[in-house]
Amino acid sequence: MKNKIVISILGLLLVGSLVGCSINKTNTATSAKSEEQTETTVTTEEVSSDTAYSDAASASAAYKELTIKTDWDSKATVTFSSEGMTIDGSGCSNEDGVLYITEGGAYTLTGASENASILINTDENVKLILNGVELKSAKGPVIYGQQVKNLYIETAAGTTNSIEDASEYETDSEGNDIGKAAISCNDDLIFLGEGTLNVTGNYKHSIACDDKLYIESGTINVVSNVKDGIRANDLLSIDGGTVNVTSENEGIESKSLIFINGGDLTVDSVDDGINASCYIEINGGTVTVKSTNNDAIDSNGGFDGCLTINDGVVNATGAGMPDGALDADESSVIINGGKVTATGGCNSPIIENGGDNIITGETFSGGGMGGQGGPGGQKGQGGPGQKGGFDPNNLPEDFDPENRPEPPENGEKTEAPEGGTDNEQNDDSL
Repeated sequence: MKNKIVISILGLLLVGSLVGCSINKTNTATSAKSEEQTETTVTTEEVSSDTAYSDAASASAAYKELTIKTDWDSKATVTFSSEGMTIDGSGCSNEDGVLYITEGGAYTLTGASENASILINTDENVKLILNGVELKSAKGPVIYGQQVKNLYIETAAGTTNSIEDASEYETDSEGNDIGKAAISCNDDLIFLGEGTLNVTGNYKHSIACDDKLYIESGTINVVSNVKDGIRANDLLSIDGGTVNVTSENEGIESKSLIFINGGDLTVDSVDDGINASCYIEINGGTVTVKSTNNDAIDSNGGFDGCLTINDGVVNATGAGMPDGALDADESSVIINGGKVTATGGCNSPIIENGGDNIITGETFSGGGMGGQGGPGGQKGQGGPGQKGGFDPNNLPEDFDPENRPEPPENGEKTEAPEGGTDNEQNDDSL
């Protein structure tokens, strides 16, 4: 049972409705493709973030390039300890043991605490500079952006920082969880810096964002013990840095779009390694993904190119049949360039317009894989395999359906014609 505790600061929070924002893009990463490649770029146009995209061109055009804010007002330095926290500056306060940030600006955090909670409520931009913190929460997320224009989390160069949430979350007056991850944000979330950030999720996700999530630089090590490692409802973009995700569920998930433009990404998950409800585009970087029980990279867009690889080094290892390395549901994966190695039970059909690719495992196109045919037979595509090379649409001229030879009884071996070989019937192959 979750503790239904109403903390006093909830009365101060402004609860606003979430609205989709219009975004536009001209994707420079794909604009240089040759005429032979399958084009996934269109002229810049406005696309709503909640659009159900029906083709790769419109999904790719929905990308919104991040403009990083650099002009920050330094507001306060907050030092955590076992006794609580000390605040040197303005724009924030200690509300019953919760660091409550109500003004835009940059806040430097340092120290260690087993009972840390940071709550942000402002319509301005906020940057948290993690300067060697080791913070755990006893009642929910460590960092919760309840309302913020954009939340930046920067790791200071040369520092290692650790964030870990509770295994049970407090709820608000309506019984809703206060946050959904160790780092949880209802608005845009940006990671950057030159330090290291270790995030452990014990309740739901490790990092969760209800809007757009960008990773620009730094080293981020994510462990999720329950649900997704990194999750966004809108755009999820990895542009640089080193990201390592280990998850008991899905590694990286977006309920809309995923773009990988650079950096070094490693995912080891039980469920899908990288999953998007609509579209995945890889334009650079090194991507190494392994799923033990499902697909390595999976897009559920349902249109050709809903998983598009334009460049980069991609190593995808999925589970055995009926799962695999590259899954675009009943549509085709498009590879325009890069170096792709895909290993698993099966893959969606792959359109190769370029790249240095090694694709192993079966390919399928809707309806599930059929059975394994006998010697010389074909593997079925969405139906039973055809045994022994028999093709009902291409019968011999002398074929007489009324005088077919009877099959052997009880799986016995048929006598081979003189000079021929035995043809063994194995019940396991039927």
